[in-house]
Amino acid sequence: MKASALIITLLLASGMAAANEVSHHPMYFNRISLDQGLSQTNVMTVLQDSRGLMWIGTENGLNSYNGYEFQHYKRERGNPAALGSDFIYDLAEDADGNLWVATNGGGLARFDRDSRGFASFRHDAEDSNSIASNVVRALLIDADGSIWIGTRDSGLDRFDPATGDFTHYRFSDSPDATRDANEIHAIYKDSAGSLWVGGNGGLVRLDPETGEFVSFTPEAGNDAALSDHRVRAMLEDSHGNFWIGTYGGGLNLLHRDTGSFEQFRHSPDNSSSIASDRITSIFEDDAGRLWIGTSNGLNLVKRDSGTFIRFANDDSDGSSLADNKVTTIFQDRGGLLWVGTRNQGLNKWDPRTWSMGRDDARQLSASGSDAPNVTSFVEDAKGTLWVGTFGEGLNAMDRVNGTVKHYRHEAGNDNTISDDRVMSLMLDRAGMLWIGTMTAGVNVMDTATGEIEAFRHDPENPNSIGADGIMAIFQDSNELIWVGTFGGGIARFDTTTGEFTRFQRDPADANSLSSNRVTSFAEDRDGNIWVGTDAGGLNLFNPRTETFHHYRHDFDDPNTLASDTVYSLTVDNEGTVWVGTQGGGLDRVVGSSAFPENIRFANISQVNGLTNDVIYGVQADQQGTLWLSTNYGISRMNPQNGAIRNLHVADGLQSEEFNFGAHYRSDSGELFFGGHNGFNAFNPAELRASDSIPLVALTGMFVANEPIKSGLPTDPEEGVEFTHKDEVIGFEFAALDFAAPGMNRYMYKLEGFDKDWIDLGNRRRITYTNLDDGNYLLRVKAANSEGVWNDAGFTMPITVKPALWDTWWAYLGYFGMAVMTAAGLFAGHRRKIRREEEYSRRLEKAVHARTEDLIDRNMMLKKMNQSLQESSLSDPLTGLRNRRFVFEEVSRDLEVVRKKVSDDEQGVDRSSASDLVFMMIDLDHFKPINDTYGHAAGDKILLEVRDVLLGTCRKSDIVVRWGGDEFVVIAKQTNPGEAEALAERIRASIAAHNFELADGQIVKTTCSIGFAAYPLFKGQANEADLDQILNLADSLMYEAKKKRNAWAGMLTPSEAATSFNFDHDSIEPTSMLFRARHVGGLSKFQQRANPDDLPRIVANGGQEVLS
Repeated sequence: MKASALIITLLLASGMAAANEVSHHPMYFNRISLDQGLSQTNVMTVLQDSRGLMWIGTENGLNSYNGYEFQHYKRERGNPAALGSDFIYDLAEDADGNLWVATNGGGLARFDRDSRGFASFRHDAEDSNSIASNVVRALLIDADGSIWIGTRDSGLDRFDPATGDFTHYRFSDSPDATRDANEIHAIYKDSAGSLWVGGNGGLVRLDPETGEFVSFTPEAGNDAALSDHRVRAMLEDSHGNFWIGTYGGGLNLLHRDTGSFEQFRHSPDNSSSIASDRITSIFEDDAGRLWIGTSNGLNLVKRDSGTFIRFANDDSDGSSLADNKVTTIFQDRGGLLWVGTRNQGLNKWDPRTWSMGRDDARQLSASGSDAPNVTSFVEDAKGTLWVGTFGEGLNAMDRVNGTVKHYRHEAGNDNTISDDRVMSLMLDRAGMLWIGTMTAGVNVMDTATGEIEAFRHDPENPNSIGADGIMAIFQDSNELIWVGTFGGGIARFDTTTGEFTRFQRDPADANSLSSNRVTSFAEDRDGNIWVGTDAGGLNLFNPRTETFHHYRHDFDDPNTLASDTVYSLTVDNEGTVWVGTQGGGLDRVVGSSAFPENIRFANISQVNGLTNDVIYGVQADQQGTLWLSTNYGISRMNPQNGAIRNLHVADGLQSEEFNFGAHYRSDSGELFFGGHNGFNAFNPAELRASDSIPLVALTGMFVANEPIKSGLPTDPEEGVEFTHKDEVIGFEFAALDFAAPGMNRYMYKLEGFDKDWIDLGNRRRITYTNLDDGNYLLRVKAANSEGVWNDAGFTMPITVKPALWDTWWAYLGYFGMAVMTAAGLFAGHRRKIRREEEYSRRLEKAVHARTEDLIDRNMMLKKMNQSLQESSLSDPLTGLRNRRFVFEEVSRDLEVVRKKVSDDEQGVDRSSASDLVFMMIDLDHFKPINDTYGHAAGDKILLEVRDVLLGTCRKSDIVVRWGGDEFVVIAKQTNPGEAEALAERIRASIAAHNFELADGQIVKTTCSIGFAAYPLFKGQANEADLDQILNLADSLMYEAKKKRNAWAGMLTPSEAATSFNFDHDSIEPTSMLFRARHVGGLSKFQQRANPDDLPRIVANGGQEVLS
């Protein structure tokens, strides 16, 4: 059929003329495979049950998935309650919540939620009423509860669960059927009630009441017939179109009124044709998008044109489709699309990520293989988006037709940009494009002609720009253009005179610019200019007086600027000035710039919910909401109520890390944020938020921190019981929203014990100890990653049963015994004595039992307290001692040393031994390892560093995980030579070690070490505390770190150092000895004090190096 006729037919058949154009954004998938716990990578089918759990059938087992863990169900020899086969073809759930499983060789299985086992239905050659074959390929639950079963070699069965009867339908007797007519791959019931069966014998429409069927098969030379006899998938879409996928003949559209077909075939010369003629699955999502799975990738039908958009695996992109052999497509109730593949497991895609506008930025790169580091944006009047990159020059993107024009530096050509490292862009009101470069000044381009004029720093010309590194460009309301340089202050350009005026820091002028490293500009409603600087704080420039007012960080005043490095400035719709800082979060300017001396700052940081405190960009959208690009995602904040939502890669971001200066709002309200993997472009008004309320499931119960052997209750609402012996009980749960499970949130309350709801954040396990006997109600509510709460949540009654001796009937028995004893008094003195003795014996036995029980309880509590105390002093990842251990336990060692010194009038002879040596160890280049290989790889390296340290240090030494990639070694009774040797052994051992990642890749790293002895000064053990010694070792470590793979230490005090006072003097290595040695050569230290007055500083090799 001709393309034009085909498009018209599609439009008429489905009412597509008014349909929206399908987005051209790439799809970025989250991959789920063996590493995440999937039993096998050949995924055959995916289903979400009515309780919210995901079920995945593979060629090696059935998986249930709660977003955090997988549970596997497999064949077990000799266990009739296990699956009959590990090969799962299909899954279906009936109206009663029963899960039915189609297997290859194990027949049909029904999952029993009570026993967590399976009831299997297998073929019996002696029973004609049994299932026709043990190889079941397809399932369909009918409206009446019956189950249609497609087999590999025995046609179609209909199963009645109420009676257990199977009815068989065979197609091999039809004169139109092929020899494979009874091999069934797909079953479908359309809106008219017709049952359609697809397999190797073509397409069949069956009348279930009469058993009569009509076959549709290929006809040679007839393009209006079915294209291939191997039917693999069927779907009636929301427009009433009936689609048939064949394995070899492409996609077919059946006109059921005429019985004719339209064929959609792959064309090697047409990239808009379907990717392959081997169709494996057809699916329509909740937005009406029609997806076609093929053996060569995923396809999306463009309903407005009748063409296809292809999505395929890209080996260079870890977020592309993992494998091109698509087997199944499914959408969960939260809107996520799950794509199963033949060889690489599951692919999870959130359609909402398309609204985040992550374009394929590789087109900005000259090689086209990697997305460039995006640094700046501006959009011109024609709608062209200009994108600056670090190393790939300037790019002009025509976002309508998808073309990109590149502007690169060419040596010897003055009409090209001066440097391919573009740091800032600004389009002035005359339409001229201002381009700030890293090292080559400012370029001004006429976008109409492409002509470029360059402005460079000229030391001989005071009217030139102050430096060639340009960080920010801004045009104010008076048409003046402000150029912020890195090192040369501000250059203000007057468009009427064509000259620059410099504003630079003058130490003699308190009203000058605070720092020459300028990062950002903003103009407030009073016409004053705010100027951000690197390490110089914030400046407020008064254009009328041409003076600057400075705002700096004051640690002791929370109302001052949060950090002296300002990365971004913006003025929102209400006129409020917002300041994005390095490490200090976001500051709101409080007060009017008309009264600069009264300005204060209100801070918002991670404490308030921001994802990170490094704020690279601040943009206010047209609704007044603030968007903050950070070092870890994007935060969206409502300035009115402070509500914050954080976005991450799972939400469609180009990466977790963004760039300084790479933020922009266009006149249409579209926001742009750039990072090292491209950029995001989106209109906040068009963002699609999730309104799916997550179901909450109980995923674990524990007694004494061990899983309960009986498993989870089938119906938690019926409740669970514990005894008085179950002193520590725990529960684990999951919000069954799969978009970003790690960002789901939880709150809980045990009615009868807790007065208020307790916020768990993203943790999902709780523990209770020593609950009194009685009845309780556990309530758990959860929110998805977008903050949509399920307030009804999950409820489960809990009963704690009392001990037998503590029941009401036990006390009734005690009372009866007392009555009987009293009655015995009337039976005579001898009987009275016997009764009293018997009663005493019984009472003694009860008291003894009760006493034993209390002793057992006390012993258990003591053990639990000891275990908790031990856990609090250990690092959870490495098992090493932690920071708390040092301050609680090692402080006692310092007291012993202090007493020794005070008892020794002659002081401590440091030439022979140091009582304590503290070594601070920091891994070099650890962050790039985390960024490149992920946090799991980073954790593995930290564990191997632990092993290296334990193997290198003495048994008497204490090895501590200080935090992050820092470790501390505390060596007791160590002389200078031993301390220096130990530092060198540690440095050399880590440098020589091969750190092996999970995939076998070898990574090398080094460390920097600083160490100091205690006591530091002779006769002054009381003058230094543990904090100060550790800070000294830390400072020495940072001196060593300037050379990397180095160590530096302070060991031996001199006789002249006895008068040093920690309270008044500063002990910093920078005030004494300046540089540490690095491997490959020994650099001399620069000396700032008399070496006779200071402890000895040593570097690698044990040499004392004083200049």
